[in-house]
Amino acid sequence: MGEETTAAEPTWPEVFHTLTDSWFRLETLQIYNVDSERDKYQEFLRTGQVQSPGSDDWRAVIAGHKAEGRSLRRVHVVEEPLTDYLRFEIAAYVGNHAAGEDILLLPVARGQWPEGLPRGTDFWLFDDGLPSCTAWAMNYDDGGGFHGAELVRDPGTIETYRRWRDTALAAAVPLNDYLRREV
Repeated sequence: MGEETTAAEPTWPEVFHTLTDSWFRLETLQIYNVDSERDKYQEFLRTGQVQSPGSDDWRAVIAGHKAEGRSLRRVHVVEEPLTDYLRFEIAAYVGNHAAGEDILLLPVARGQWPEGLPRGTDFWLFDDGLPSCTAWAMNYDDGGGFHGAELVRDPGTIETYRRWRDTALAAAVPLNDYLRREV
């Protein structure tokens, strides 16, 4: 599926600030081991609370896009029972959802996987449906460490991402519905 991709490290602030219509993010990992979250995750393990420093800037980006009428959607396939990391991530999603991102979860039993979706494949679609549509394949190791992103140019791969997006959206539940059932 890596045909006509360009290994690149995107300038993420630029990618998010040049958005004109929409984003979609598929997350399939059960842990993301990234430097920017490490301290917040450790604090969550100690206190059970998500601390927001650094998140306020991201939430301002979300709120700004929503104020402009953009569609911001994310689906995370989550294996149950949830890991500590997934509890942390879902707790962080609450603030992002409040800022305007439409976050959905697709719960599956540990060891199972939703039909029609890739395991271990994460991506972003930006401005889908516009001539300026871009896709980024997110590359992580088995431990959730981020190893960069690839700009995807292959129309077939982008179409596959769209199919996976549609499959995930059809099977996922909104964050608030998931939280209500997880009492």
